[in-house]
Amino acid sequence: MTGPRRFRAGRFLDAAAVHAAADANPRLRQFIRTVAAHSEAGEVRSRRLLEHLIRRVVDDVGDLHLGNALNRLERIAVLRDNIAAILDHVLEGGTLPEGVRVATLGEYFDQLNTEMRELSRPRDGIVGDAPLRLADDSAAYADSLLREFDAGGGAAGRHVEPAAIVGDAFRAMPADRQAALRRAAELEPAALWRAVAAEGEGGKRAAVADLETRLGGRLSPDEVTRLRAAVDDLGRARSRGLQMSEARLADALARIGDPDLRAVVAGGDVWLTQQLAVHNPEALTTLWRRFRDRGGRADDGPGFRAYLRHDMVTYGRGVLGEYSAAFSLSSIELFLKGPDANVKVAGTDLVGIGHDGWVWLIDDKSHRAASVGGVSALTDNLVTNLRRDAADFRDAIARLHRDDPGFTPDPRILDAISRMEDAAAEIERINRRGSASTRPARISAALEARRLRLRVTSAAGEVREITQALRDLGLAVEPTGTPVPLPPTGGR
Repeated sequence: MTGPRRFRAGRFLDAAAVHAAADANPRLRQFIRTVAAHSEAGEVRSRRLLEHLIRRVVDDVGDLHLGNALNRLERIAVLRDNIAAILDHVLEGGTLPEGVRVATLGEYFDQLNTEMRELSRPRDGIVGDAPLRLADDSAAYADSLLREFDAGGGAAGRHVEPAAIVGDAFRAMPADRQAALRRAAELEPAALWRAVAAEGEGGKRAAVADLETRLGGRLSPDEVTRLRAAVDDLGRARSRGLQMSEARLADALARIGDPDLRAVVAGGDVWLTQQLAVHNPEALTTLWRRFRDRGGRADDGPGFRAYLRHDMVTYGRGVLGEYSAAFSLSSIELFLKGPDANVKVAGTDLVGIGHDGWVWLIDDKSHRAASVGGVSALTDNLVTNLRRDAADFRDAIARLHRDDPGFTPDPRILDAISRMEDAAAEIERINRRGSASTRPARISAALEARRLRLRVTSAAGEVREITQALRDLGLAVEPTGTPVPLPPTGGR
């Protein structure tokens, strides 16, 4: 007999986010102050204890919720199998299976509806109207939390306070800033630490304002100015230390074979370059090779960071665009080519069959421009992409047939593939013959005759228009998200 499944959701919580939540909540701040007042280790330990408690509670509540959800999904699977078996039997020409009443099928559907509804109501799905209980004995539960915390030495979560890095930052600052910090630490140590450890611009401003209010004029205006600068210095150092320790960076650098890249990462940006080196060194190496192939210098760390950021932003928008389009195009009944993470691969982004049988060839343009003047996947490369997609679809059908000799593809899919192949052949003839001035109209007619539509989608609704040349080919814009207001363009 196996024990309850453990998912450990709490380990995914970011320490900085937990600390920011504690700083923003009055009751949690009071908890930290109260524990700190009764602990020799002071506020540092009380903050670690709070982080440990939060992670453990998230672990336990997550286990309840996810375990219940999995059990419910298993029941849903059984109900769906039962319903499918009955319906398959009837659709193949038989009557209801022996021993199955019409009312039984209705009961299965009612149970399935209940399970699906409860799956979307997490708390009700776990405990209904009863109190949420993590343990039978609250005192024993609290004792287990403290024993677990003490056994770990108080270092909860993925990070501990980077005391050495903060100390180095203090020693590196000018003497007058050090003096302002020492004075504030003597008068309001807890408020000073909250200002240093605050996360985000809003939290930082609020914490510094609270510190200055508590100091109440006991520092001169010049000392307050120096204190603000010193708090910023320590806050940045602490944040960097939480994101990247010397041990983590050394381990990441040891895995980089290219000495130029290793030097760029060592002196690079902790938020982007070094994080990518730690979490995805393969992608970092690939992007570094592309950067160098495009003329980037081996010692241009800032240039490489800018390249990384641009690549990540455009890549992220492309992935979001394809998935948003796929889930927003209600006219598409069946996707032959769905969204994926390979947004840089040439070709169409999506291919689908609509409710009316028309085939949609889609290229997503999730960028900031309001107008699109070029869609090479659906214009210059249309013949190539039609043939490549059709061949890929036929290969997929062949693989399915090899795996299951009894497999029979949907006739609509076979018909769509044939129309794509016919359109490719006809457009190729049009491109070789006739006047160039009439070519767009003839291509549009060829696509129309074979019930093929060319569409440009825009996930965030930025793209609102295409050029006349694209419209002449039969392209149209299909917004797949909430339109974004455009900035004014000047005079009318």
